[in-house]
Amino acid sequence: MIPYEIVFDDKADKLRICLPEHLSLVQEYLEGQVRSELAKSLILDRIQRVVSGEEEVSEGTGNLYSSEIRMDYTRIYNSYVEEQLEAGIDTGEELESIIETKYFAELVTIWMDALNAYRQQRDSKK
Repeated sequence: MIPYEIVFDDKADKLRICLPEHLSLVQEYLEGQVRSELAKSLILDRIQRVVSGEEEVSEGTGNLYSSEIRMDYTRIYNSYVEEQLEAGIDTGEELESIIETKYFAELVTIWMDALNAYRQQRDSKK
């Protein structure tokens, strides 16, 4: 399993998942793209189609981050940075994070469960 920590960021006033530095884009992807049970289900369905052999690769594109799910690994990448690099422009920003697909699936579930628990706790205080 990948080491992680779920924390509340007082400055940003939101829940965060902290992952090792080499997985910074996975962290940003989870926080930005996995915000609902629907998003979680769609990602886990994509993973299942690949793991079952129905698809070799499942590609998904979000606002800023895209994903490429394969049997063994998942690539999360910054679409903007990739386009700039293809045009010969180095923005100096991180391009991609690679994670084993089984760990990516676990983190999607862990993150959504934590987000749901946080929302429930927050809403019960209102």
